[in-house]
Amino acid sequence: MKGYRSEILLKLIRPCSISKNTMSIFTSIRSHAVLATTIGVVAVVVGVLAGRAATQKPAADVKPTTAKVSVVNAATFRTDSVTVSANGTVEARSQADLKSQSSAPIAVIDVSIGDRVVQGQTILELSNADIRAQLASAQASLVLAEGQYGSSRQSAIDKIRDSYNKADTAVHANLDSLISSNTGGTPPLFAYYMTDPVLGSKIRQERTGLDGEFSDWKTALDVLAATSSDQAIYGDIVLSQKNLSDISTLLNDVSTALSNALRVALPNDKTIIAGLQATVNGARDSVTAATSNLSSAQTSLSGSQSGSGSAATAQVSVAQAGVNNLQAQLDKTIIRSPISGTIAALPLREGELASPGTLLATVVGSDQSLEVKAYVSGDDLARIKTGQTATIQGTIKGTVSNISPSVDPTTKKAEVDIDIINSSAPNLIIGQNVTASIVTASASAASGNYVLPIQDVKIIPGSAFVFTVDQDSKIKSSPVTLGQIQGDFVQVTSGLNDSMDIVSPVYELDDGETVTVQ
Repeated sequence: MKGYRSEILLKLIRPCSISKNTMSIFTSIRSHAVLATTIGVVAVVVGVLAGRAATQKPAADVKPTTAKVSVVNAATFRTDSVTVSANGTVEARSQADLKSQSSAPIAVIDVSIGDRVVQGQTILELSNADIRAQLASAQASLVLAEGQYGSSRQSAIDKIRDSYNKADTAVHANLDSLISSNTGGTPPLFAYYMTDPVLGSKIRQERTGLDGEFSDWKTALDVLAATSSDQAIYGDIVLSQKNLSDISTLLNDVSTALSNALRVALPNDKTIIAGLQATVNGARDSVTAATSNLSSAQTSLSGSQSGSGSAATAQVSVAQAGVNNLQAQLDKTIIRSPISGTIAALPLREGELASPGTLLATVVGSDQSLEVKAYVSGDDLARIKTGQTATIQGTIKGTVSNISPSVDPTTKKAEVDIDIINSSAPNLIIGQNVTASIVTASASAASGNYVLPIQDVKIIPGSAFVFTVDQDSKIKSSPVTLGQIQGDFVQVTSGLNDSMDIVSPVYELDDGETVTVQ
């Protein structure tokens, strides 16, 4: 080989004119050809190694990472179960979606998102000035019709007695529990929420004075009868009006005290104070209604034309129907919370137009449990029963709690409510769109077969495993017995049960490895 290389080199340089020095160099190369070749190979190897070293990071710079994995409930892969898939929305189990029943702009919004509200509290009000005007006119017509029908004297007596009953309920049943104590202790209102001592003293004096008024009032009513003179009935009306005015003053002062306390109260106390305010407002509305009734009785007694017969009865009935209809329309424009809870949504702003069916507010109750409102086809509806198990998003357990008795003719879907068993499950928020799988039939887990994607099974010579994640976030292997392979799927005949949440896929995972479930 050495001689061969030298001959080739001499042939290449022979045609050229070569000096003696040059010839001596080639002679040296010729005599050391093997050494030169070795040096060249070594230089190439060193260059390759240096290039690799330049592209590799130091071992200290490589940080270990925790693998992220997904888990799927094994029941999803059962071959002896029949499941129904459905799409739905996550909601609070105690939740009220308040929608508009009329078309009108929003006049005022009384709350903000996150505010606590009590049952019956006004949330917002649609524009209703025209309805209020019509209602006032209808009420006046009703008063006139009632004044012209029947015995105005008996009507006045009935309204006097009704005013006493309303006043008795407002003061003794509603108000006394707030400003007095049956046990002789300090009243709750003054002990915890009274911020103005002067106003508190005034309230106590007003309440004490009502005891004498109620006594005189009761005495007057005991002798009041249909045979009483017009003058006696008129006098009792005036007495009742005066007493109702005093009660109204007391209720206004108590409401003011509560409003003052509400401005400086702690968040937990605000809910309690709002509840007390609702009680006072209800009592005040009752007293106001009684006062209005006394005014109509006074008008009827003073200058009504008494009448009788079916025509007069019909006139009153028509007037009352008109009042009831307008009152119902007015009530539709005042949106009140049907439950106590927290304002979760206010989609519209003041001045924006609300149409029938428009969502105006969502109130979430204090119960933090979640449910899924899912929708299934009419064909699947007959196979679903309450109490059946369901899986939400592949891993979260649920139970069918309510089933719609009919299918919506437009969407051809039926609503199915699924209670989420673990309401603290991660990655679930109110309003989220989710998928649910409802198990409509199942054999015993011990005899069931499963068909899994091959990527979910760790197969090694002589053994096969599925992986789960334990409470320490570590991979745990569970041996399984395999059956037939069907394309990209493999039958698992034993080793699985419906309670297992298995890792999918299992590539590059090892038993005991720490992972993060996503």
